[in-house]
Amino acid sequence: MTRTHKDEESHEIDELQDVTQQDLLTEREKELMELEARLNVELDARLRANPGKHPVAIYFILSNEFGERFCYYAIAPNLNKYFLQITGMEKIQAKVYTTTFIMLAFFFPVLGAALSDSYFGKWWTIISFSVIYFIGMITLTVFAIPNLLGPVGTVSYGLSFLPMVIIALGTGGIKPCVSSHGGDQYLPSQERAKDRFFSLFYVAIQVGELISQFLVPVIANKPCMGQSTCYPYAFLLPTVVFLLSSIVFALGHRWYRVVPPLGEFLPWRAVKAAMLASSRFVRAGPEERARQGHWLNFAEAEYGGVFLDDVRDFALLLSLIVLPLSFWGMLYFQNDSEWADQYYQMNGALFGKQSQVLSSQFSSVESMLKIAFLPLLVYIVYPFCERRGWNFSLVRRLSVGYVIMIFSFAISAALNSPIEAGYHRAGREHKDMANYDGSYCAECLSGWLQLPQWLLFALSGSMIWPTTIQFMYVESGRQFRAFATSFGLLIGSLGSIWITLLDPAMANAGLETTARMWVFCAIGVGGWILFMALAWSYTPRRQRIPINEAARVAKETEYCLSNS
Repeated sequence: MTRTHKDEESHEIDELQDVTQQDLLTEREKELMELEARLNVELDARLRANPGKHPVAIYFILSNEFGERFCYYAIAPNLNKYFLQITGMEKIQAKVYTTTFIMLAFFFPVLGAALSDSYFGKWWTIISFSVIYFIGMITLTVFAIPNLLGPVGTVSYGLSFLPMVIIALGTGGIKPCVSSHGGDQYLPSQERAKDRFFSLFYVAIQVGELISQFLVPVIANKPCMGQSTCYPYAFLLPTVVFLLSSIVFALGHRWYRVVPPLGEFLPWRAVKAAMLASSRFVRAGPEERARQGHWLNFAEAEYGGVFLDDVRDFALLLSLIVLPLSFWGMLYFQNDSEWADQYYQMNGALFGKQSQVLSSQFSSVESMLKIAFLPLLVYIVYPFCERRGWNFSLVRRLSVGYVIMIFSFAISAALNSPIEAGYHRAGREHKDMANYDGSYCAECLSGWLQLPQWLLFALSGSMIWPTTIQFMYVESGRQFRAFATSFGLLIGSLGSIWITLLDPAMANAGLETTARMWVFCAIGVGGWILFMALAWSYTPRRQRIPINEAARVAKETEYCLSNS
């Protein structure tokens, strides 16, 4: 019987796998590979039988992401106003506290991902941190009860911010693990289905954000408990939604593919490997250095060639993504504070004198636009470019999205002076801005003028966020995927740090709001230039030369499988 081309390719793949497992992997890597195959044997068989379909597991995962993002976006867009009205903070203080919450929410994923890849695995990490998240939401809801922590307008800043720290810790454990857990549900041969998943994942985020931004501000703006606002009930709704989505996620346990954790703290293992390799490299002579090739290979005996190559790939990802894109995040995360303050000074009666559209409701146009942009980009624009041989790679998508964000913020900066002038003509004062949210003001500029900046903002976010998540996942090694995804989210944390450092400093230096916005634009341009300089020399993981033989065979096996 003659062997077909498909049989020969399958036989070659099996041989590559045998070499990888028997000769080149460490004992721990062999154990993890065998455990993963044993745990997922039935699920993998179903996936191979229906490679074009999404696994059942992703619907439980998307449900969880919807609920968590519903909860997060019920808080973040309303937090600035909550601090102004309930605690009595000034404008800059409210912006700093709001931005600090966002910073923590995008910093804690590093901790959650490290624990997931090291010890707990993704499912247990998501469940454990969901409990923390829920405790934070209950605390926030209770603390929002009028006069519980003190008279309205004089509430302790520290107490009012405590639930935000707990919630940020909870979302930190969930956020990096959900996307990478979803990616783990696919076999390497399901690349197209995986691409669609990351788009669906981002759509679930936007649907959760859109619904919460319509419902929660309406509840918060209703009088209750003797006050003109109703934050306790506004925060109770997302608390219930989050609880239900967490229960749904837990019930899907039997359908999840499992990628076993390393069993050792991943960041420390990577640091130890780098320290050992660097110390040996420094002591080695020219001949030994030439024989080893890459300096990380000096630790190959203890840590294995595949792990060391993954460490190298992870370091390259960090240098390209985290610092340059943090300046994009610096612009992006001012929408809930600076743009909200700007809208407070505009005429929010968008559909006639008797109408009132709150800032958090108007910003929901972002979610509507993203829901429209995502399928347009994924199913029309990107394939159109691919069919015509235009290399619109992930890195180029990030570059274009970055430029669009700079233009978006520049429009906002250009509008700010006329907006403030109209607000002052109406005889209104800055300290009362939040109280005028969405109210009619004949002298003020129409809130519709913010629409162009939101349109570009949504387009930029539609290109940057799903691309970053996908880029960090596909460009990192198997053991680093949740951890790498968390560093992709770290751009939000670092961007928020830039805001909390620069904004008060510029205000203390006497710069008015408009001048500060133009300074932020200039810094964003500098960040884009840095990104382009680093991207110019970046080689995708698929095309990158491995640093040792073990890594070469492992990557060859991985990409043979993905094409079979």
